[in-house]
Amino acid sequence: MGGRQRRVLWRRSLTRTATLAGVAVALTGLAAGGAQARLAATTRAADMRPTQVSPNQSGYIASSPDPANPISFTSVTGTWTVPPATCGAGSPPGGISAMWVGLGDLGPTPSQEEVGTDTTCNAAGKPTYYAWFELAPFISYNVPKNDKINVGDTMTGLVTILSPTLTLVQIHDANRHWTFSRKITFINADTATADWMIEAPATCVRFDCAQANLTNFGTFTMTGISAVGSGKTGALADPDWVVTPIQLVPGNVTLPDLGANPAGSGPPGTGHATSPAGATPGGTSPDGSSFQISWQADAHPNV
Repeated sequence: MGGRQRRVLWRRSLTRTATLAGVAVALTGLAAGGAQARLAATTRAADMRPTQVSPNQSGYIASSPDPANPISFTSVTGTWTVPPATCGAGSPPGGISAMWVGLGDLGPTPSQEEVGTDTTCNAAGKPTYYAWFELAPFISYNVPKNDKINVGDTMTGLVTILSPTLTLVQIHDANRHWTFSRKITFINADTATADWMIEAPATCVRFDCAQANLTNFGTFTMTGISAVGSGKTGALADPDWVVTPIQLVPGNVTLPDLGANPAGSGPPGTGHATSPAGATPGGTSPDGSSFQISWQADAHPNV
């Protein structure tokens, strides 16, 4: 959209400040307990770290087990079915559930590369669905309107670093038989992690940004999980990777300031979803190629 009522989504800046400290603790190898240990037991315990809590994201992050020897993830993919938005059942108007695959969620540089779909309850409380991509710290962009999606469509997202200055974002709708693909000049792409997520992003109209509530999506399944890390292709069961499950429990998040710069370089503010809804990931399949995330009307840590 353009003009005075420009509405943008801001996905990248929220997670870094809200979850980096928690995941950094997880990467030190602290033991999990209770529900965390039960989740790890469903996968390969030697590679699974304790569940971490984020105020705006839920899913899985793959990274290097040794920060001194980082893995460079240069490609990531995943397949999902667009879930229905149950509007009016714990999903206030304006709620969003963004499903995506990407690179660099917790890396050392202020960038991130993502492609995904949104399951949304619009301002009138009606369900809407669309695809998008984002190369943060810049705002997200919707896939052109002629490439429509609908609930039940099978989507495959792909992000690949082609060179130090070129990134490919691609999303395919198997039901409607279209593929959106763009090669974008992008310097200093973050490749420290591979990510498979559901997110409640920030929404901005002109210069005012707020944290979105998480739309009721029911149960979401990510399949076909794969990434290339330092030239090796693997999934969430790869013994060379650390895998961290992320649970979404609403809390304070950092919001961008679009007043000085459309890339959000101004001083940030904070926000909080008005709904207590969150999401929890289940265990991965034995080969690490799939997992589920369940929406929760009232989320609490490790529940």
